[in-house]
Amino acid sequence: MRLLLAEANGTHRPELVPYLDGPTISVEQSVHNMMINGLVHMELLPTRVQAEMKTSPDWWRIAAVRNPYARLYSAWENRILLRAPGQVLPQAWDACADVMVGSSIDIGETFRRFVRVLVETPEVFGRDSHFKSQASHFDLTPIELTHLIRLDTDGELVRFADELGRRVGRKLAPRRLNEGLGLSYRDVMDSPTAELVRGIFADDFTRFDFANETFPASVPPVVATQRETHAIRYARSLTERLEQVSKLARYRTTSRHLAAQALRNFGIRR
Repeated sequence: MRLLLAEANGTHRPELVPYLDGPTISVEQSVHNMMINGLVHMELLPTRVQAEMKTSPDWWRIAAVRNPYARLYSAWENRILLRAPGQVLPQAWDACADVMVGSSIDIGETFRRFVRVLVETPEVFGRDSHFKSQASHFDLTPIELTHLIRLDTDGELVRFADELGRRVGRKLAPRRLNEGLGLSYRDVMDSPTAELVRGIFADDFTRFDFANETFPASVPPVVATQRETHAIRYARSLTERLEQVSKLARYRTTSRHLAAQALRNFGIRR
């Protein structure tokens, strides 16, 4: 969605990725950075403009919602299993530690343990919005939408891309950026875990009328091979190193700005 909007706006600039001072694990996922997507957060605009955007028929007000089962599995795989940069607290790594079978990660049981942690101690996930309901985001800024896109409905995102393309005079097509491990939530979701998910996101199921899917009492084990386990741990180490480097870059950038401001304050530098 963000990539579609950035392309429609003509502001997507992936060539700036080497100049980012924050961690990004791929060029594709860098589209979340405002420097790369070129989009402006509504809260940064003047109050008058915000009011017009919220009420004028000349503006589109768009939201997209996703099946909570799929959304939670995807968030877990990206933010917890692979530890992509986010706002999860360090305590989460111990709470959501890998369940091992020998020297291999049991993907299914590790996911199911994570869901139990989310129920019992949700605070370890900090301010990361991926582990909060979609309905709660809507309530933060009440807006009368012109488009509510259901990502679980086949073809709906493609139809929106076509409509958006006609509006801006560009040929647009949605692209999937997060392929992950190639697993589905149905590969790891048993009925007890699904019941927990329905409790966590009860307001999403009610507000957006998502289906209460049926799952088996138990599912076949999904265990990573030793090579896959090594790859997962290598991905985690890369993310950790990226975050260390980005913190240093931000520190140096901030230090330069502070030093320059101090020189200006003393009249030494304009």
